Amino acid sequence: MDVRMDMLQEENHVPVIHAMQGKSLKRLKSVVTCCVLGLCILAGFLIYLMVQGFMLYKELKEIYQVTDKIKCHPQINKDVDSNIYMAKPRAHLTGKKQYSYVSKDQALQWENSNGLAFTNNGMNYTNEGLEIPKTGYYFVYSQVTFRLPTYTAGKKSKTEHVSLTVKKITSKYPEPEKLISGAKNVNENESEGYRPIYLGALLLLEAKDQLIVEVSDIQLVDVTVEHKTFFGAFML
Repeated sequence: MDVRMDMLQEENHVPVIHAMQGKSLKRLKSVVTCCVLGLCILAGFLIYLMVQGFMLYKELKEIYQVTDKIKCHPQINKDVDSNIYMAKPRAHLTGKKQYSYVSKDQALQWENSNGLAFTNNGMNYTNEGLEIPKTGYYFVYSQVTFRLPTYTAGKKSKTEHVSLTVKKITSKYPEPEKLISGAKNVNENESEGYRPIYLGALLLLEAKDQLIVEVSDIQLVDVTVEHKTFFGAFML
């Protein structure tokens, strides 16, 4: 009787053992499957990195080859720099006869197409000023030569205080904003009564900004020669 009971207990334990073994086997299969998938993903990622690295290597090699050619040929380097410069906005304006003397403190009028004057690559001259085509750093410069009437012998020499100011007109401010300015005294019996004022500065300007030049007395400006009075800007 006892022997039968033992046999029955052993027979009851066998299915339980098989069930536990089945669960363990399933878990093992799941772990193996996950490992295989992980290895496949890792292998694919490594292959992708190798392909990208090879493509990057080819691109860098081509860049180095072009750079070496430019270094070996100074003329190519000059042509590249020249083309980059020529494509940027720039303008040079020269003095012209002023037709308006309404007030002493007034913007000068400029020549923008004849002689040494020009406007290129989007830079426009409108309403007595230069209009900036795109945002960036610009070198802005201006020279104005002032001339007093000829000194007459026997009369006391006259001294005039003159000034030059470059201003910016923008929609952000209701009034023109002063950028750079300078001033000097002109004596009519010194240097034949001539006195040039030169200004230049590197400025950050925005598209649609307009630059104008104002002087203390527009009637004293000498515009007889192009190199005496001028105004310009170019993008760096």
